[in-house]
Amino acid sequence: MSESLEKLHNRILADAKLKADETISEAEAKAKQIVEEARQGVRKEADEILAKANLEAEGIRRGVLSSKVRANRLRILEEKNKIVQDVVETVENKLAGISGLPQFQDTVKRFVTEAVVAVGSDQPIVRVGFKDASKRDLDGIAKSISRASKFVIEDTPIDVLGGVVASDPEGRVTFNNSFKARLERMDSQLLTLISSTIFGE
Repeated sequence: MSESLEKLHNRILADAKLKADETISEAEAKAKQIVEEARQGVRKEADEILAKANLEAEGIRRGVLSSKVRANRLRILEEKNKIVQDVVETVENKLAGISGLPQFQDTVKRFVTEAVVAVGSDQPIVRVGFKDASKRDLDGIAKSISRASKFVIEDTPIDVLGGVVASDPEGRVTFNNSFKARLERMDSQLLTLISSTIFGE
């Protein structure tokens, strides 16, 4: 009986050891699985953080490049504008001195005609003023317009560069046909023309 009890005891111990070994093996496998899942999770999270950081760094780099590109484009545009403005200033200086050129009288007559037509009055008041223009030159132009018109020769150039201003007798309708006004009316076209001529754009 004691021998059977001892066998039973040994068998229970063997079963318990086997069960314990199985439990330990299962626990180890489960622990390995948990560790591997945790490692993959951490790796995935690290990859996501790294990818996000790379995107942010690329965005910052592009932003810096973009702002540098914008700054460079702005500088080039400012330089082009300065060149165009220099050309406009040169043109204005040439226009201011037109009274010494052979085509002066024809130009003034054309300006007077355009201004009188624009006002549309039978008795327009025409003011004319150019730098260094002789009274004799301008009096000759006065004779070319209708007798009903009032012709006024200004002592100073109209709008700095010179030109013609016509109005009706009441002053309700006025047309400024000075060089300055003409340049302003065609400002965007003129700047585009100068820019395309100089820069080929």
